Amino acid sequence: MLETVDLLDPRIETSALSAYGALWWNRTWGLRGALNRFPEDQVDQAPNDQLQVDIQRRLQSPVSDSYLSVGLGWEQNHFGSQGSLSGLRLSAGGRVHLPGVVSVYVNTGWSPNLKHLGTRQDVSTISVETGLVIEPMPFISLRAAYRYHLTDYTESVTGHDRREVTDGFRFG
Repeated sequence: MLETVDLLDPRIETSALSAYGALWWNRTWGLRGALNRFPEDQVDQAPNDQLQVDIQRRLQSPVSDSYLSVGLGWEQNHFGSQGSLSGLRLSAGGRVHLPGVVSVYVNTGWSPNLKHLGTRQDVSTISVETGLVIEPMPFISLRAAYRYHLTDYTESVTGHDRREVTDGFRFG
């Protein structure tokens, strides 16, 4: 079973919400957080709220705005009225600064064991976000990205493996 929610909503009053923040110390250690929220009626079994917080370490940073990083963090997924699951998260990311004010980036994460919730057993998630960043001035960035969040679990009643996806384009 594969569920997909297209988050590309051309209306200004879209009910999907994404927030992202990152802070780097000495261009070596970083703290990254992201919140992705969808209306409960737009998802069936996939989480409607996804919160991720990572501490990251830059492995390579040839220039100040380009880098590769790995991290360890925490992820919480809220499944509407059914409750929430949270657990350890491994992350990796990178950014390549292009000439001018544009960068290309990718952020990935894997939560291998979020335990059980209701009939969902052995829940794990994978998320990938990639896109362009335009930074016209310090501390202001505009993003155009594609995000994919996969939730895998075993249905305890049937014993079948299930896979649910929320994905779509992000602008902001």
